[in-house]
Amino acid sequence: MNEIASILLAVYAVAGAIDGIYLHLWKYRLFAHEASRREHHLHTIHTVLFTIVVGTLYVAPSAGLLLWAGVGALAASFVVAVLDVLEERDARASLGGLTPREYALHVGLTALNAASVALVLAARPAAAWSLDAPVLLDAALPELSRTIALNLLPGAVLTALAHVVLGLRPVAIRFARPGLA
Repeated sequence: MNEIASILLAVYAVAGAIDGIYLHLWKYRLFAHEASRREHHLHTIHTVLFTIVVGTLYVAPSAGLLLWAGVGALAASFVVAVLDVLEERDARASLGGLTPREYALHVGLTALNAASVALVLAARPAAAWSLDAPVLLDAALPELSRTIALNLLPGAVLTALAHVVLGLRPVAIRFARPGLA
């Protein structure tokens, strides 16, 4: 179950990079527009939470408080995703709105994420869910699962840092391209 969850996570990460790096940061430069600044901040929070989720649920054989911290980060990321959906219409109005392809990409990302986390959480033994369980299980996660997650983590951290740095820049100097400013 962990292996399938991690493969779905990898597909999610690739599709998420297309959405979050190519579309949001490169093509539309959401960080550079006042109207989409809140959406960019939500994406930033989501990318930071994603690194926590990957670390606590996919890399580490977490249990007890660490497992619950990962579940908390996961729950927070779902709340951020809902807030993002509510924000997108106004944030993208000046850019022509979301394209049908980007809507479809978002639906696919949601499905991949939900399936992956459902499987990774279902694979945890019942004893891991106890608050007084040790923070790490004695048994390691399957090697394929751990390898996939460990390879995704550096890119997730760099993406989160890029979002943070771009979000902190004043709007006037955010590298807006002609026609998008």
